[in-house]
Amino acid sequence: MSLSDQSFARPIQTTRTFEAAIEHIIEGIERGRLRAGSALPKESELAEQLGISRPTLRQGLRVLQEVGYLQVKPGKGGGITILSDLVPTAEISRGIALEEEAIVEVLHARRVLEGAITFAAMQFASEEDFDEIEHTISLTREHLGDRYAVMKTDAMFHRAVLGACRNALLSESMRGLSRRMAPIRDSYRGGLDSDRQTLDIHARQLDAMRAGDAVTLTLVLHDHFIMLEEEIAEATGRSWDELFGRLAQPLHDLLANRGGSGDSP
Repeated sequence: MSLSDQSFARPIQTTRTFEAAIEHIIEGIERGRLRAGSALPKESELAEQLGISRPTLRQGLRVLQEVGYLQVKPGKGGGITILSDLVPTAEISRGIALEEEAIVEVLHARRVLEGAITFAAMQFASEEDFDEIEHTISLTREHLGDRYAVMKTDAMFHRAVLGACRNALLSESMRGLSRRMAPIRDSYRGGLDSDRQTLDIHARQLDAMRAGDAVTLTLVLHDHFIMLEEEIAEATGRSWDELFGRLAQPLHDLLANRGGSGDSP
């Protein structure tokens, strides 16, 4: 069967993570009876067929390249080529585990860095900065249910908060972290209910920042961070508490000091 007969890869219908991308790429190779030396579709075409972002696809390709199954050459003269007829299953499993640990590290860094940036923004933001943040929230409200548009307005919200912190070094660090976050966000399911949750959190965050309420802002940020963290924990078959609980310990302490009750974060 040639690649022109039908699509190489079937769309990912469940989780949109790099693990699913790896499974579908291998499935496409085996279904197409491709051998070592065969070329796969171009990166842009493959991402479109899988229904995932290019950053997420690159995560999967990186694992397959590091275990010696695929060769990935960037640029015009590059492409994706099969290196072996044998699927290195054990090596792929180990590569996925390492990549998952790297994802958890990125989300740990997000809690620390984005939290610090948000508190800095609360201290240094002007009323014009707050108005710009509020504008991104209005745009989110207008586009509820449109996942692609809401992801854009979400990025605008975070850029507006980042600009309000008035710190070039923090801004540079956050931009680097955001690049690492891009494929991770692709696992976020979206949908109208999730869009409304994002809208609610952004609105509550802005209210807390405008009021200078550090305690409420801490709790809102936790609600914000945990949305993606729970998606990743579910995708990896591990618990949120195992992956992120220790980093959230200060929030436990805050609730205890306030005499808070209810579910633990």
